[in-house]
Amino acid sequence: MMTRFIHSAMSFPETSAPLPARRKSRWGCLGCLWQVTLALLFGCVVMLAVSWLLYPWAFYMGGSFHFLPYWQGWAKMHAKSGDYALMVRLVPTSRGSRMYAGSHVTGNAWLCTPRGELFRMHLGGGMRPYLKRSSDGEAIHLYMYNWPWYAPFTGDHRPGLDFRGRWHNPNLVGDDHGSISNEFNADASVYRGGDRSRPYSTETVPVTFVPGTYSDFQSACASLRR
Repeated sequence: MMTRFIHSAMSFPETSAPLPARRKSRWGCLGCLWQVTLALLFGCVVMLAVSWLLYPWAFYMGGSFHFLPYWQGWAKMHAKSGDYALMVRLVPTSRGSRMYAGSHVTGNAWLCTPRGELFRMHLGGGMRPYLKRSSDGEAIHLYMYNWPWYAPFTGDHRPGLDFRGRWHNPNLVGDDHGSISNEFNADASVYRGGDRSRPYSTETVPVTFVPGTYSDFQSACASLRR
């Protein structure tokens, strides 16, 4: 009996001694934030490097080099139904292609009408594939359609616009391909369909996008309502 007690005592040594305290980080939460910041910066650098390899032309849209691969500009358009202002923001996209790096763009657009309505639009389009750095003189096709916050819950995305033109750096010059006359009535209200006697594409409106900011576009919209 005594032997069994001694054996048990030897098998289970005392554990009441306190464990050494873990050394706290000198930087605390600041060290974690610094690590997160470095990770984000590294991710941004990798994304820019990949974009440079796949879409070098995106860093030169408009003719001059810019650190981020996008271009934005706005235009005023004069149609029979009134004056419109349109802004576009273009970024490169692969459009799911795995065969080659196509010269496709996606982004957003904003349309201001003579009635004071503002439409936020989804944009897509593209140029010929295998572009290098310069896009000057290249043909480009842009299409855009209404995309409000409730867009996923509705099948009606009117109005929709179409642009066909070319880069004339630093501008985009072309026309609306008849889309304004198709999408708007004479009083600048959105055409909702149903009129079988309505003529198709009664006018083609010239469009010249110039580089600018959203503030420039807002000023143009304000001038339409004066």
